[in-house]
Formats: sequence, C-alpha cells, structure tokens
Amino acid sequence: IGFIETYRDPAGMRGEFEGFVSMVNKKMSEKFQTLVDKAEELLPQLPWPAEFEKDKFLRPDFTSLDVLTFAGSGVPAGINIPNYDEIRQSEGFKNVSLGNVLSASYSVKKRSTFVSDEDDALLKKYKVPSFEVQVGLHELLGHGSGKLFYKEGDKLNYPEGLKNPLTGELITGFYGPGETYDSKFTDVGSSYEECRAECAGLHLCLAPGVTEIFGFSGEDAEQIKYVNWMSMVHAGVKGVEMFSPGSMEWKQAHSQARFVILNVMLEAGEGFLKIEKVEGEDGKPDLMITMDRSKLSNVGAPAIANFLTKLQVFKSTGDDKGAREMYNRLSQVSSEGD
Repeated sequence: IGFIETYRDPAGMRGEFEGFVSMVNKKMSEKFQTLVDKAEELLPQLPWPAEFEKDKFLRPDFTSLDVLTFAGSGVPAGINIPNYDEIRQSEGFKNVSLGNVLSASYSVKKRSTFVSDEDDALLKKYKVPSFEVQVGLHELLGHGSGKLFYKEGDKLNYPEGLKNPLTGELITGFYGPGETYDSKFTDVGSSYEECRAECAGLHLCLAPGVTEIFGFSGEDAEQIKYVNWMSMVHAGVKGVEMFSPGSMEWKQAHSQARFVILNVMLEAGEGFLKIEKVEGEDGKPDLMITMDRSKLSNVGAPAIANFLTKLQVFKSTGDDKGAREMYNRLSQVSSEGD
C-alpha cells in the first residue's frame, strides 16, 4: 500500500497510490525461489561486461501472489520494489508475481490480430506460460541487475581505467553526489527501465536451463521461447494505441518500451522480422507479423543483446543524453504508420 509507480506522471517523478489484498501461491512461489537460487549463475549471461554488474547480488524474496482485490488505475503482472536504483544497489529489493493476473489477463481466447493461423494457435496455447517466464526474468534479473557508477570526492565505485564497451574510451560519466537515476533520466526513466527489463527477459529466456526452472522442457520449451518473442512484437504493434498523434507523446511506459523493442528487431534485418500491409478477410487494410524462428538465435538474439548492452552502459554511466537520443529515435511513430 502506498504511492509507488510513476508511470502516469508526465515528469516521471510522482508516485500513484495503489494497494491490494492477496494470498500466497505456494506452488508457483517455489519456482520463483528456484530462479532466485540460480540468479548468480544467470547474471553473468547478461551481455554487458562484469564491471557493469552489481558487486554483490543481494538475494531478494520472490513470491507468487493471487490477488483478491486491487485498488489503483491498473493491475500489474509483477512488481519489483523499491523503485529507487540506489537503494536496490545497496540494500536489495523484493519481487512479487501476481499469478492470477497473468492467467486472467493474458490468456488468449479470441483470435489474435496481425498473426498467421499457426502463430494464433501457438499464442492460445503458450502465451500464459511464456509470460510467466518473462515476468520472472523481467522482475528478478531485469530490474534486479546492473550497476550505477558513482563518484564521491575522489572515490569511484568502479575500476579506475575501465573502458566504455560502446566507444572503447575511458569511462567519464557517473552519478555525482545527490544524483540518482530518476533525477537524471526523469520523464524517460520509467519506460527506459521497463525496456531494459523486458530485453533482459528476452535475452535470458533463451539461456539453457531457464525454461526448465518453470517446468518446461523439450518441444514445449522451444515453443515458449518463440511465443515469448512473438508476444513482445505483438504487444509492440498493439501498443501504438497508447501513442498520441496530437502531442506526439507516448502515454504508457510499457507500451513505449515494447514498441522500441519491436523496432530493434526490425532493424536487425536479414528477414528476421517483417510487418507487412495486407488485405484482411473483410477486405480492409490489415497487418501481418512474420518472425523467422530459424533466425531467432543468430539474428534476433544478437540484436537484443547489443541493444541491452547499450541500455545498461548509458544507465550505468548516467548518460541520459546518449540514452535519450537512442531511445527517442526508436520510439518514433511515423505519420504514415509505416
């Protein structure tokens, strides 16, 4: 209970009140606890250099809850608190997954828009379990990962002489006294952080053994990986509903984040992802999303890994200018809708 999320504040600073009553889902919580137990094995598989990761992983509590009632403007699928990176880095954090929100809100009963009959069948069968995997990775190893570089006086909390993996030059950016991630990234901060956590989930869901933590192996595991990526693209297309053409602004942090990820995948090229204008069954203009799953590991995965590294380096070094230039470019929605 309290003033938590800042998504609805245009400045990205003021929290909105929310509160809920829930009970623990012990069976699902056991899976998340296994994920916590394996976190220190999985964190090194994130694409940025080890120096950009926290010095010590502070093991959080990760519980699956079934919500009885929720008071707020929206019901999330997962929660990572507190929202202050400087506290998460020094004191730790707590995760919860809202299990019945996943099953109630993300199950696919009607035909999915913009996809083939084959992909529609896969989404109906695997969207909820794939989202369970994504939420676990997003909350624990997305929001819970990465280091902020601080300088207080002559003291650095990162190795002197460390080079920026994006430029090859010495690190010159950091957070000074009194500076925080929120104070530097302000209005772009919420969406940017959600994007980083979503990319961490996409990246790590492909890692060996991750889907097995949630009880999926063999053919089911491979389908869940594909559906997780396809669901992200589908959400990116549908998320344009939350873009205001009048003000040319995004009205929802997660929608903007997923649209950015969609553009990263499109820019990967090599025919990995296509979104084409087609004629629908009703004779009206429609869209068709096509992802070449044979190129997921050798085209899609490297593109997301490279982008995720950029997101983390800009965040670690407090380079909000570089972050905004990259993020705003990928957030652009053309007037033609192309």
